[in-house]
Amino acid sequence: MNITITGNLGSGKSSIAKLLKEKGYEIVSTGQIFRQLAMEKGLSVEEFNKQVNEAASRGDRSVDRMIDDTTTKIGAERDMIVFDSRLAWHFAPQSFKVFVITDIDEASRRVFHDSQRAGSESYASQEDCKRALINRQKLETVRYKEIYDIDYYDMSNYNLVIESTSAAPAEIAQEILDKMAEYQAGGFEKLMELNPASIKPAGHAQADEGKAVSVNEKDGVFILNAGGAVLEEAIRNQVRFIPVSVAASEPGGADSFMNFATVIKK
Repeated sequence: MNITITGNLGSGKSSIAKLLKEKGYEIVSTGQIFRQLAMEKGLSVEEFNKQVNEAASRGDRSVDRMIDDTTTKIGAERDMIVFDSRLAWHFAPQSFKVFVITDIDEASRRVFHDSQRAGSESYASQEDCKRALINRQKLETVRYKEIYDIDYYDMSNYNLVIESTSAAPAEIAQEILDKMAEYQAGGFEKLMELNPASIKPAGHAQADEGKAVSVNEKDGVFILNAGGAVLEEAIRNQVRFIPVSVAASEPGGADSFMNFATVIKK
């Protein structure tokens, strides 16, 4: 089965895809498809990119369509592919669709320090980086809605939503494979897993012994709604991922444009 893996900016999805390659998967990325199309036209990547940008400025998005069609073709004809692409989940619908979420502060820390190591001066500070990531995420939401009429940040689009804030890429890659096996066996259709330590207490006593964990989400922060006893045990045992459902969500906050309004549960 193919895997389409995407996520919010700074979530570590490319690192996860590389680890899945070590498990026997072939990585297909939008950049790879772009290079393939350039080669087929006898152009360098730079020449093709210039050509594509000039066409897009005239409203010609034929290259976008070619990339989308190529993704669809690969998804239909090949197996053991991991797509590292924003929209592959949409164009390869028979895949196991994964979205990796990360706390915005952690995401901006990763991206800022990566840019510093690369010698980039794109961001003067981590706070500038955070603002840039939020803005880019907002622009992506608008762009994909205008072009494809889809909400890329609607978590109900995915089979597995998994948090990477406090987990290593290797842990996430293995969890994806484990959950895909459960999915193929009919264990669930949609599942969301958070790091237990990232779930904030509700500020009042939870008389809910034995209840599954559910959370409320606001501005990208997850607040305990029910299942306090299960959550406390998971934290004591240093469990990395815990299945949750989203009881209520308030999308559109300053630090989050992800839509958790649809309850995701096992």
